[in-house]
Amino acid sequence: MKLWAASVLTVALFFPATGQAKKTEDFRHSYDQVWGAAVRLIRVDQGYPIKDRDETVGYFLFDYRDDGRLYPGSVELVRIEDQGGGPIRVVVQIPAMPSYIERMLLDKLKRKLLDEYGEPPPPPPAAPPPKEPAEPSPSEPDN
Repeated sequence: MKLWAASVLTVALFFPATGQAKKTEDFRHSYDQVWGAAVRLIRVDQGYPIKDRDETVGYFLFDYRDDGRLYPGSVELVRIEDQGGGPIRVVVQIPAMPSYIERMLLDKLKRKLLDEYGEPPPPPPAAPPPKEPAEPSPSEPDN
């Protein structure tokens, strides 16, 4: 039994579990507004260094700082206008950290967008379902 416990402890020490989750949120603000607010949130407000970015593709890589250590993270912006949930989906990933850190960053981004740009425009009205062709009425039999 002691050997088994020692084996489990050794595996846990050498192969720590890392969170592979990601958090997402949809925003109805414009792409430019979400991009600018996300970059400012990470670089200016939080003070995390941005390592790489491409606005056209819609991502940037940064280092999340916790207790003097740096952990790689990413923010991705995806246009989802045709899905009706909002024009921009933001995906935040910091695999080495608990998922509540990603959620915290998304919550801060949401507050930043509201503070800087106000409420986003309402979503467009849903298109009415297509009308089905009227069925021909049964004709009366000829006598």
